[in-house]
Amino acid sequence: MTLRNIAPALFFLVLSPLRSGVSAFCTSTNCLPSLTTTAKRIVALKSIDSSTTSSDERLENGIRYLGSGPDAIVRPGVVLVAPKHEYDHFLMKSAVFVYAIGLDDNQDMVIRGVIIDHPTAFTVGEMSPNVVGAISNNLLFRGGNSGGDTAMMLHSAGGPRGPIPSGEMIGNSGIYEGGIASAMEAVDSGLVDASRCKFFFNYMQFRELELDDMFASLEDGDAWASLEVPTELVLDSDLERGEMWSKLHNAVKRFRVSP
Repeated sequence: MTLRNIAPALFFLVLSPLRSGVSAFCTSTNCLPSLTTTAKRIVALKSIDSSTTSSDERLENGIRYLGSGPDAIVRPGVVLVAPKHEYDHFLMKSAVFVYAIGLDDNQDMVIRGVIIDHPTAFTVGEMSPNVVGAISNNLLFRGGNSGGDTAMMLHSAGGPRGPIPSGEMIGNSGIYEGGIASAMEAVDSGLVDASRCKFFFNYMQFRELELDDMFASLEDGDAWASLEVPTELVLDSDLERGEMWSKLHNAVKRFRVSP
């Protein structure tokens, strides 16, 4: 099975080559590495019809509930929503967009995501002089605690006919990664609004056992949950820290009490 290397989609803040130490990742729902062990909650289906739901997949205002705790489904393109009792410095009151699942150099499965509502005080242009034009005014978000001072761009302007050439869509999210040079040109020429692009500094990385521990933690009926959410919620840059978490956590609570 051919997996896409994640490296071309990431860049240092000075746009130098990345050496991530991770050899292969899957960002679409069409591929998944052969795993030495498999967790029931981690799936990547070859064909997912996002217009249909099952008894465990409910919809509210474009938000699809994929379960919580041990029953949660994790796949590229979902947002993981922290419970109230999560006290990790980076993960407390966080919403994490999963953009890749794959094998590291030791053939261990790892899951990568970015926290979507942890803004920094800087624009991407202030932190990287090589990012110029209108898009350089976009706010830079703190995606996590891993990555060796790298940054990445997510956007909704990819696809076969999109103005920002990119790889495959990340799951069913409508979101793509990479293509900074094309994005700068497309935004300056008016083909793409800068709000459709979002920049993240570093990322979160989880190993399978770490994810097991996270989702096993249950307190007062609250646990880590998995959602598919509208593209604009992931790419929203007008957020205070924890603001999107609050919105999505409230949605999770409503899903839990609904029939």
